[in-house]
Amino acid sequence: MKYEITRDYISQGNARPGESLNPVQFIVSHDTANAGASAYANRNYFENVDPTASAHTFIDDKNILEIIPLDEKAWHVRYEVDTDNRRYGADANDAAIAVELAWGGKIDFQEAYDRYVWYHAYLADKFNLDPNEDIVAHSTLDPSRRTDPQNALNRYGISWSEFIQDVSNAYRKYFEKEDMPEPVVKGVSIELPLEIGDEGDFVKEVQQDLIEAGFTLPRYGADGIYGQETQKAVKKFQRTYRLRDDGLVGENTLNKLKEVVGSSKPINDFPLPDGIIQRGDTGPKVKQVQRAIKAVGVSLELIDGIYGPLTEEAVRTFQSRYADLVNDGIYGPNTKEFLEMELEG
Repeated sequence: MKYEITRDYISQGNARPGESLNPVQFIVSHDTANAGASAYANRNYFENVDPTASAHTFIDDKNILEIIPLDEKAWHVRYEVDTDNRRYGADANDAAIAVELAWGGKIDFQEAYDRYVWYHAYLADKFNLDPNEDIVAHSTLDPSRRTDPQNALNRYGISWSEFIQDVSNAYRKYFEKEDMPEPVVKGVSIELPLEIGDEGDFVKEVQQDLIEAGFTLPRYGADGIYGQETQKAVKKFQRTYRLRDDGLVGENTLNKLKEVVGSSKPINDFPLPDGIIQRGDTGPKVKQVQRAIKAVGVSLELIDGIYGPLTEEAVRTFQSRYADLVNDGIYGPNTKEFLEMELEG
């Protein structure tokens, strides 16, 4: 199994009605509206706020997190739109799995995207679906109100058709010729409020946000342990923003912290790698360069992670725009600087 799947279900309520899902006929792809929030941050929102909305699975750069069992309904597409009925003969809430991509902020997009692609392929195998026919964007089902997941994908130079092709490739590579084991059941969630004694990735995420918001943790840093130093920083944050200074990270404190961090730092839509990358190199860093080059208007057909002659020529084409760049087809610090300038402008 390429990636571990974590099952950590929210309680039954508005967000998890507990109703049985009909036989799964398709997958609806989404992205999260709250850029920078991790899979577990989203889980905690649905657990604690309990809105009449939800999705089965949230995916970031660390977790594929199922928060509603795949044999139960989630509320993720409006019943009053009928595109799903016309296309599949059923409502998405009744016969589809909802998958959310977490993106932006500190989330490593390439890691999250690779998991997002793989999980769609996993679901296609699990429910005997065709990746080319049975995966649909939320924006397709509700175009007057929704733009996901293209909202996230397009920021990184990925079209819907490229995403579907990536899923099809992953399906052929990982699932066509082997039986896959069942997901791991972990149950590692932490309920709000966070308090002294809590530990884990979500505590670490809150600590990182505190540091980014200017509330330092000089002794232990973001170590994932909610100790006295973290409690002291939380109280200082709460007093600064006129919240109840009890040292507990509840819904109000968490929401304010995300608001402060989100407003202080713009989303880096096209993170660019450091160092020298050139012909013969392969991997995620090459994909980052390829997507950025494509995003600034240079023709490049494939985002394949292979720095071959086509990518080299595309980099040359970009470099030719600037007299200060050597037109050598090699990505380095100077090319990165001018790429960032165009991406930001």
